[in-house]
Amino acid sequence: MKYLGIIVSALILVSCIQETSPGQTLGEADGVPLYKMTVERLPDLPKPRGGQHTMLLGDELTVLGGITDGFVLEPTIAYLRDGTWNQVPMKYPHYYGFTTLLPDGSVMLGGGCSENFGIGQSWGVETYNPSTHTCKAVGIMDRKRAGVSASVLQDGRVVISGNWYADDAIGLYEPGKGFSFVKEPAVQRAYPHILPISPDNALIFSSEDTHGDIMQDLVDQLSGEPFTEPLLKEWNILPYMVNPTSADDLRTGEYAYLLPASRQEDGQAGILRLTDGHFSLLETERPLPMALPGGEPLVWMRSLQVDRASRSAWMYALSGNGRFVAAMIGYDPIFEGGKATLEMFLADKPGGGTFFNNTPRLLEGGRIVLAGGVLSGARGDSNFEATAEVWLFHTVAPVKKAVPLWWILPVLLLAAFAGGWTVTRGRKQPLPEDVTDPAKMEKNDLQTRITELVEEKQLFLIKDLKISDIARELGTNATYISACINGQMGISFPEFISRYRVEYALKLMQEHPEMSSVEVWEASGFNNEKTFFRRFRSQTGMTPAEWKKQHSTK
Repeated sequence: MKYLGIIVSALILVSCIQETSPGQTLGEADGVPLYKMTVERLPDLPKPRGGQHTMLLGDELTVLGGITDGFVLEPTIAYLRDGTWNQVPMKYPHYYGFTTLLPDGSVMLGGGCSENFGIGQSWGVETYNPSTHTCKAVGIMDRKRAGVSASVLQDGRVVISGNWYADDAIGLYEPGKGFSFVKEPAVQRAYPHILPISPDNALIFSSEDTHGDIMQDLVDQLSGEPFTEPLLKEWNILPYMVNPTSADDLRTGEYAYLLPASRQEDGQAGILRLTDGHFSLLETERPLPMALPGGEPLVWMRSLQVDRASRSAWMYALSGNGRFVAAMIGYDPIFEGGKATLEMFLADKPGGGTFFNNTPRLLEGGRIVLAGGVLSGARGDSNFEATAEVWLFHTVAPVKKAVPLWWILPVLLLAAFAGGWTVTRGRKQPLPEDVTDPAKMEKNDLQTRITELVEEKQLFLIKDLKISDIARELGTNATYISACINGQMGISFPEFISRYRVEYALKLMQEHPEMSSVEVWEASGFNNEKTFFRRFRSQTGMTPAEWKKQHSTK
């Protein structure tokens, strides 16, 4: 048994000899760091399909509806479990329809084309229960709809709006009561954004009318009068890619959202913010690139997905050669008066050309799934030929280095020596917990490097310190830094840095009571007085003046 333990110890040591690193650096695109994504092939869908909704329900990747070969409606749902796709029937097809996640974890699906080839509109609405993998009809809408969106209010009511080549209206679904007409919209819309701004109100707006023409700057409200938004005259919400992005995908806070847009003047891609009903432009360190190095143009999709755990948002683009691009927007700095950070990732997916009529799905850990899609260009005729391919893109991929065979013998000898020494000593001195747990060692290593760097170089005193600055110092990727701070420390990057700044401010106030409040916050690395007071009170429970009075020497 002693030697078995020695061998196991050796194998653990060998398994821990690995290095996690970002993808290959590909240079910069208009000053934005560009990295290579790694690509993994997942099992194919049960049958080709495109234009479907892709969701992660529990731990199951799920695709709902869409079309299959021949531009034929596909009234099924497929879910991936234990490496195998399973398929269940829907009550109705929902190509060009809506999907929205309900509070009980089920999915509501409604409307869509009534015939093959994307023709007509339909009435039917159903719910899909991912725990039982069954669908249940729940009624019909106030009118037939395609090109329709839906969003859930805090009380469980569902707001519905949008139509395609038919009259639009704002409708409502109330649990237990069914569907009803609410009011006519200020303008006719297709695939509008429906974003709640209070428990009983939502804004409704779109980049396109019911015939696909560019929209005006009018915004409807579920409760309230329509209004004109100047930013929507200057910036167009990016056109949809078959399926609308859900409110939850765009949400950064309770009633705060990010929206992908393009400037009407020159087509420059950008991001709008909607906070408590007010629109503004998200400031980024650099503009979103419109081309890859070498001049290959980029076309940005409407799809934007927020990862609230890492305080980042993801946008996607296709290059002129059909390559897939993902941009990570770190929005944390905006809460401290800074600008959002940008990083980009590029992949050449084997086969290429299957991204049309498809919406990416962001998964945990910066992974992105593309399931199915219709073929275009050299591979096929768009809308009439679909693919069953499913691809997983890793923006942050663990790279395990091969262990040379000649290492194994020294490792075994070292383990044997350690094992013998432990037996001789009678195990009177147990190892500390962080040494006996290799997984914990691996997790804590980057955290230790981050804290040591910030403390030794006092980087927190730099007013415009960015997460990318720390990544550069450590020779790694900002995604790693963000994931470590959020996942291992349980706080955001600004909170992490602010803790050091507050501690430094306390030291200054203790050692130099003659310093004014302005001198203290400026010397401590804060950008402004408001942030200093807010962070100081959050950390100490007192205002700077109260703390100074309590700790003054008498």
